[in-house]
Amino acid sequence: MDSLDFYVNTLNTFFGISRCGSGVPILGIPMEDTVSFRPGTRFAPGVIRQWSQYFEFTPSIDLGFDVLSKACDLGDVSLLQGLVDRNVERIKAVVNEALSRWGRVISIGGEHTLSLGTARALSENRGSYGIYVHVDAHLDSREEWPIGQPLSHATFVRHIVRDVKPQLLIFLGPRSYDPEELTFVKDLENSVLLTTKDLRLMSKYELRMWVRELLDSYSGPIHLSIDVDVLDPSIMPGVGNPEGLGLSYGELLRVVEAVLDHGGSRVRVVDLVEYSPPNDPNLMSLPVVIKLILDVLNYLT
Repeated sequence: MDSLDFYVNTLNTFFGISRCGSGVPILGIPMEDTVSFRPGTRFAPGVIRQWSQYFEFTPSIDLGFDVLSKACDLGDVSLLQGLVDRNVERIKAVVNEALSRWGRVISIGGEHTLSLGTARALSENRGSYGIYVHVDAHLDSREEWPIGQPLSHATFVRHIVRDVKPQLLIFLGPRSYDPEELTFVKDLENSVLLTTKDLRLMSKYELRMWVRELLDSYSGPIHLSIDVDVLDPSIMPGVGNPEGLGLSYGELLRVVEAVLDHGGSRVRVVDLVEYSPPNDPNLMSLPVVIKLILDVLNYLT
């Protein structure tokens, strides 16, 4: 029995779509092993599945086709609560097999540490790792957090750098970081960074051209990882580590559109992480998360 059959369970489906046969698989990863402030990310895949069927399935921009016809639901990875290293390896095994069958994966987290598992899977499956795009209010590049814990939601990017050795790392939207991790990121020879303020100062055209030039300068698969705390807490309170003065949804959509449009078929993994339903008053963040999933499907080619 392979990892997909053994470790994945299926209940409701996202948007009522079919179980996976063909299409872009959506995989729930209810990981919550190292959350250090407000817990709750493990509930996100289930809550999104439950409520997604009550929303209109309309992306922000109508491109003339049914976005849900492109998708199928793979179910949730069954994880071992608190065993972060084993869970990362299990995520890697499941995503690796999904990439072999379908060629790409959208994962719904879950804490951001899961992106280490999806990165390892992409590297192993493709034999190389091209570009990691980190859209987040934080850099997630500490050496340890909390003190004494080397692998967590605040450190996993260092592990991506060491383990899969991306050709390029793109950090978009950070606005809260430790001085030591900022130095680490800036000292990398293969990283670029645009803060929330930088993104706001760029026109849509400037951003698209900047992204296009970067993506065209490197080969290999692209991994887009979006922590929804990159958004302002006024529209995304349901996260574990909210940070003020975040992006609007329209500003995030410009980033998503630029990366997916210019990345095209090279975009193999998209992670949408860190939605935390218990911290979401009246589920007011949920429509934004659901819209983001639809918009990713809309631009994924």
